[in-house]
Amino acid sequence: MRWESLFNDLESQLRSMSSDEEESEISERTRSEQSRLMLVQRLDGQRGNPLGVVTRGGRSLFGVLAHVGSQWIAMGVENRTVIVPLASIQVLRGLRREVGQPLSGVQARLGLGSVMRELSRDRAQVSLWLGLPATCCSGVVDRVGADFLELGSVAAGDERRTGSVREVLTVPFASIDTVDSAVPME
Repeated sequence: MRWESLFNDLESQLRSMSSDEEESEISERTRSEQSRLMLVQRLDGQRGNPLGVVTRGGRSLFGVLAHVGSQWIAMGVENRTVIVPLASIQVLRGLRREVGQPLSGVQARLGLGSVMRELSRDRAQVSLWLGLPATCCSGVVDRVGADFLELGSVAAGDERRTGSVREVLTVPFASIDTVDSAVPME
């Protein structure tokens, strides 16, 4: 009887060790998979969900995540679209557990220039927020280069016409904190 009790005890310890090893293996694999996860994948899994964003320029935004590009996100915030470059994001709030797939094809090529060219094509009135100190310029995106844009600065609500342009500002993408537009993104 003593031997039987000893064997049962040893068997129980062996099962416990095997279970602990399995849990350790699962935890290690999970950490390894998570280490390969990119921010755009994490954000892609959040599309259609509410999200809070704090930018390096100090803006605190709350809206619904509508689109994810390789270098930016678009949020619906109070009847406007706000483009936030990934490089400008300081903190994200309210992310759920979902994760998207790695971006591929057209979606992977949608850099900041792509979305700025869309705003330029639509002749959309935008509010361009620059980093620190926080500065806002209103106007229409006239031209988009590989790493910059040119903004025809006009008074809020004015249309872009030759006579209404105060000045043309050349802005490197790296200086952009956010871009607000009344035009919803398709």
